[in-house]
Amino acid sequence: MIAAVSFVFPWRELASSHIGTEAAFERAFGSRAIAHLIVFAAFLSLLKVFNGNFVAATRLLFAVGRRGLVHPSLARLHADHGTPVTAVLLVAGVTVVASFLGDAVLVPITEVGSLAAGVGWLSASLAYLARRRSAREGGPVAAAWLAVAVSLAIVLMKALPAVPGSFGTAEWTAFLLWALLGLGFWRGRRRRQGGVQA
Repeated sequence: MIAAVSFVFPWRELASSHIGTEAAFERAFGSRAIAHLIVFAAFLSLLKVFNGNFVAATRLLFAVGRRGLVHPSLARLHADHGTPVTAVLLVAGVTVVASFLGDAVLVPITEVGSLAAGVGWLSASLAYLARRRSAREGGPVAAAWLAVAVSLAIVLMKALPAVPGSFGTAEWTAFLLWALLGLGFWRGRRRRQGGVQA
């Protein structure tokens, strides 16, 4: 895509005019229809990603609710459809609210998401190595250590201020709010299951 756009449209003009990829194809082919097709394809791609993330997020909330790590209401299933109704409503509500926050919130959210992915990958890799050692199982140890190194590098790239592209004030604020939200969910589980006001 980058090579095609660079070929059909001078990059200096493209960068200075702040137009999209579809305009480059419209100019190259002399057809407005091709520009509409490009925009429609981009829309379908975004819809596909949104749908996949929505399904994964709701099922993840359902799983941690079923495991007892958050409030058990997130593990409730719809009587007729068998879908995690509370998790679906929660994710839908957060999505609607976030859509009104505008473009400025996208960068902090995606940056915090990349840190969370790095931490998750690091945790899974270390857990695999710990389980392998305790169970005396065989397996791809070199690949697991490589995963540890790469995921640790991702975490450090976001956390160390000396690295270009590391977290700024907006990203740390989003991270803190996300962590507080997670803590609230976890404490709700404690109150519900143990009866303890934590």
